[in-house]
Amino acid sequence: MTKYIYGKNSVLDALKANYPIKKIYLLKGHDIKLNFKNVEYLTNFELNKLINGNHQGYIAEIEEYKYYDLGSIFKDRANFVLMLDHIQDPQNLGAIIRSANAFSVKHIIIPKDRSASITPTVLKISSGGFNNIKIIKVASLLDAINQLKKNDFWVYATALSDKAINVCKASFNFPLCLIMGNEEKGVSNTLLNISDQNVYIPQSGEVQSLNVSVATGIMLYEINKKLGENNE
Repeated sequence: MTKYIYGKNSVLDALKANYPIKKIYLLKGHDIKLNFKNVEYLTNFELNKLINGNHQGYIAEIEEYKYYDLGSIFKDRANFVLMLDHIQDPQNLGAIIRSANAFSVKHIIIPKDRSASITPTVLKISSGGFNNIKIIKVASLLDAINQLKKNDFWVYATALSDKAINVCKASFNFPLCLIMGNEEKGVSNTLLNISDQNVYIPQSGEVQSLNVSVATGIMLYEINKKLGENNE
């Protein structure tokens, strides 16, 4: 099945990041020069036949996404890793990738099964956030955590429980892995139990839980702030 990313920013960011692009389609009349050889100009009608979405006159046919292995984390000497416990909504995954990029998180771990994968929709929602981020797909999140711990990582998981600490008051040790949970069930008990500390986002309104992509952005901000304080 042919896969596309679309929209001006998504296509140009993919090109800038040397993403494996097969071909780029541009709207006829666009006065733009791309540093890419395989470009075809189409009418808006022809572009709409390729993509049912707001392509803005930019569509790129892409190769299959290349996932990384867990060893890339240790090779890159990562200080902050994000793990997603079976996030299933592609739009949530795309938004999380965008937030991760904003806070300089360069490694995201996702499970092989029962989880959203990197699709054109995810890339589109990330708005170029996939640039310089390595998505690591593993067969077992539990095994991945054990490997991280063997390499001196501290593991923090989000949870609404009596044992969880307010993220604003928590002390974080680095390198660390932050686990964000599934949209409905949150982080699994297995991963909560193996984590070094559970943390939560304090709320004062009537809503008891936040969308996972929003919650991830808040958590990344708070931890990134602590990381900055440690480096001062």
